[in-house]
Amino acid sequence: MTVDVDRRAIKPEALETLRRTILEIFSSGMYQDVGIRQICQQARVSPQTVYKYFGNKEEMLYACIKGDLDNLYAEAMAAAGTADNTVDKCLVFLDVWCEFYFANPGIARVVFLNIPQAYWMGKTQFTHVALHDETTRTIAHGQSEGSVWDETSAELLGQAIMGMAHRLLTRWLMTENADSAETKQALARSIRKLLQP
Repeated sequence: MTVDVDRRAIKPEALETLRRTILEIFSSGMYQDVGIRQICQQARVSPQTVYKYFGNKEEMLYACIKGDLDNLYAEAMAAAGTADNTVDKCLVFLDVWCEFYFANPGIARVVFLNIPQAYWMGKTQFTHVALHDETTRTIAHGQSEGSVWDETSAELLGQAIMGMAHRLLTRWLMTENADSAETKQALARSIRKLLQP
C-alpha cells in the first residue's frame, strides 16, 4: 500500500526562510504593494503551498510574527506583574512593549504599517487583542480600587492608551531621525496623566 505524501507541506527550514522573507519584504514595503507571488519567488516556495498552509496574505503576514508577539506579550505581562499599582503596571508593560519594537524595527514596520486594522480590534487570535483585553482588565481593577481615573470606562481608556501608543510608534517609524527615548517618554507621561485620578 502506498501512502500519498502531500508535496505542498512546508519543511521547517523552508518555513523559516519564508518567515524571514516575509519580514524583509513587508518591513520595507506596504501591504497593498506586496503580492504573494513576489514573496514565493524570493522564498522559493510555491504559491499553492502558501495558500494551503496560510490561506491568504493576511494570515501569512500574521503567522510570520505571531511567535515574536507571543513572546513580547509574555515578557511584558511578567514585567507588569512586578509593579505595585495599576499605573505602574501599565507603564512597566509599556516600557517592555516599546523596547521590543525599538529593538526590532522590521517587526514594528510589519505590525504598525502593514497589519490591517481589523486585526487590532476584532480578530481574537491576534496577540494584540489579548494585550488590549489585559489593559482593560488592569485599568478596571485600578478604577475599582480608586487609583485610576474613572470618569471614562476601562475599555475606552484602554483603547485610548493603545491607540496613542500605536500612533506614536507609527510616527517613530515614519519620521526620519525620530528619537525612540523621546517617543517612550511622551507615551509614559501621557499615560500617567490619563490614568491618574
